Order: sequence, then structure tokens, then C-alpha cells
Amino acid sequence: MKKLIYLITIFMFVSCTKDRNYPSNVVSISSSSVLIYYWNFNATSGTLSFINPDYSLFVSNAKITYPGTGAGYMDSFSPAYNNNLRNNDLGGAGLKVRNPSYSRALIMAMPTNNFKNIVIQFDTAKSGNSGATTQNYSYTVDGTNYIITDLIVNTFNPLDDPNVNATGTLSPVEVSKVALDFRNIAGANNNPNFKLKISFAGATVATTSGNNRFDNITLEAEPN
Repeated sequence: MKKLIYLITIFMFVSCTKDRNYPSNVVSISSSSVLIYYWNFNATSGTLSFINPDYSLFVSNAKITYPGTGAGYMDSFSPAYNNNLRNNDLGGAGLKVRNPSYSRALIMAMPTNNFKNIVIQFDTAKSGNSGATTQNYSYTVDGTNYIITDLIVNTFNPLDDPNVNATGTLSPVEVSKVALDFRNIAGANNNPNFKLKISFAGATVATTSGNNRFDNITLEAEPN
């Protein structure tokens, strides 16, 4: 009986640890999909007004911005995350989206000209108790109006970055990887105006400390 209880306890610990590191919305990428955009943020430093992709399959106006009002801003942090790394890159820096975040939103302009069956993935966490506890996802097909129609995963509660309160020599870590599946959303296909918006909610979004963190943002799709 004691052995059974011990095994159950170990199973629950492992299960909780896995749940803490990985969300459930995993998406299988088609073998015909190719990497269109990739942000690894390894070359970022200082306060950022926009970030161009570190890799882009074609020339476009793809970029990340954080428009709105108030004192919130973007900068970088390191070491970052290693879940969604591509191109044999090493985990380096990541993107901090700082509070107050209630009056701003992270906008990812990602033109999908000549591509279909869009999937976006990224690593994300928050800065302990002070980071926004909820991320809300929406998209636009006209470049202006944001909707959640047919977007199965449109909200996520990021977990704490395990490096926030760690000491000593730190290394890139595994955190939650979010996958947003647009393959059943026809308006996302072959669209120069396609954008993803991440807005923030929770008890801490109006504070002047805390942030949400992102790394290894990718958009993959199939040729149209």
C-alpha cells in the first residue's frame, strides 16, 4: 500500500511538472509547411520600438510592435528559452513586454502572401507574481479590426519564468510553448494584412513592474 501511494505521488509530481512546462495546445506541422518568419531576439538590446524578423522567407513588412498609451515598453532579457528554436540556433535573448500593459497590445504583422494553412508558435512566460496573468489572442484580416472567430486557442495563462528568482549561472530554459492554429481560417491565407494581437489581463497589468516574456516566435505555412 505504501509503495502504491509512493508511485501515485511520483506520478502526480511528474504530471504537474509537465503541465507546468508545456501547454496542451500542441499542433502537428504538415511536412509541406515551410518556415516563413522567425524571431529569436538574440540580437536585441535596449528599449525596442519595433523588431524585424531574424529570418524571413521573403521581403515583407513583418515586424513586432507594442502600440498604446502609458509607460509600458519592450526590451530584451537573457538567458531566454529553448522550446521553439529553429535553424540550429542557440537560446540567447528574448523579448520582454513590460507593464503597465492594460493600455497596450503586442502586434505581430505577418503578411502571408502566397501561403496558406498558417500556424504560429512561440515560447512564453511571465515575471513571477508581477507579470500579466492572462494573454488574449486575436487576429485581423483587414489590418484594422481584430476578431477571434474560429481561433480555437484565444487565451493563455503564462507560467513563471523559472530564471526570475534563480541565482548563480543561468542557462536558457524550457517554458510553455503556445501554438495558434489558423489552418481552418481562410482569411489568414494569402493575406498581406494578416496580424496577430496579444493583449494582457489580470490584477497586475496596471502596475509599473512586471512583464510577459516571449521567444522563438515562428509562422509556418504551406505554399498556396
